[in-house]
Amino acid sequence: MELLQLRTNLNAAFAGGVPFYVYTVGTEKQPPITRLNGFSAKQLFFTISGQGEFRQLGQHNWDILKPNRLLYIPGGLPHEYVPKGREPWITGYVTFVEKEDGWMESWGFGRKPQLFDLKDSGRLYALLEKVWFHAGPCYNEWKSAEQFLALCVEIGKQAVHDEIRSPGSPAKPSRDPDTAAGRITRFLHDHIERNFTLSDLASYVGYSPKQTVRLFRQEFGVTPHQYLQRIRLRTAALLLEEHPGVTVRQAAAHIGMEPVYFARLFRREFGVVPSEYGTRGTSGS
Repeated sequence: MELLQLRTNLNAAFAGGVPFYVYTVGTEKQPPITRLNGFSAKQLFFTISGQGEFRQLGQHNWDILKPNRLLYIPGGLPHEYVPKGREPWITGYVTFVEKEDGWMESWGFGRKPQLFDLKDSGRLYALLEKVWFHAGPCYNEWKSAEQFLALCVEIGKQAVHDEIRSPGSPAKPSRDPDTAAGRITRFLHDHIERNFTLSDLASYVGYSPKQTVRLFRQEFGVTPHQYLQRIRLRTAALLLEEHPGVTVRQAAAHIGMEPVYFARLFRREFGVVPSEYGTRGTSGS
């Protein structure tokens, strides 16, 4: 099966009365990911082959994500998931943003994570592929909404769901930024482990690379890639501080960097190598 590379409708808006839009969609060989601040949009996430484990940060128990199982994760919920076993963990995902929070709650996509046991995830993949086709360069808000709702209807037809118990209060969904630079920062935070070219980012927001850099500098004082490097290092520092058992290689993989290069940049930023950071009892300030 050919993987569907990530597509995003980063420049989408709530036009024509559509109460939601698809933010990202695709399939991938899933690496380990820890999202200390959650993801900015709501996620539907299912296993195509292999299997993995999911948990909310702060919980000890892991939920198994095997074939024919779908996971819904609300926006802003800190969590992590990791592959399990020798077989590659292939997943499909679609994330979405609502115009008004709660519009999809009656479908089971509210403020708490849910696990859905499915009868045929192959049917979901076929529908996900249609959502993907109408995303990115082929984005059409009505076609995208139509295919996404078809996917949700199929989930409703197939699924038996179990609520995942949540420690503490439910997360508050984040708001959608309203500037090109704001949309890029949101996207970089959500995909901190991935690498993007300037041309990729510019195409997502509908500007030329030169215009994108100019708009971003006006708002944040740095280029998009300088910003990404900054949030990667700060995210790694927080990870090392809160999880002292994490290795340098694991921290580097979490933010999508090569370990030696990561260690050099980390020392330049914080004055110590990553292996010493978590033992200092300081936030590096």
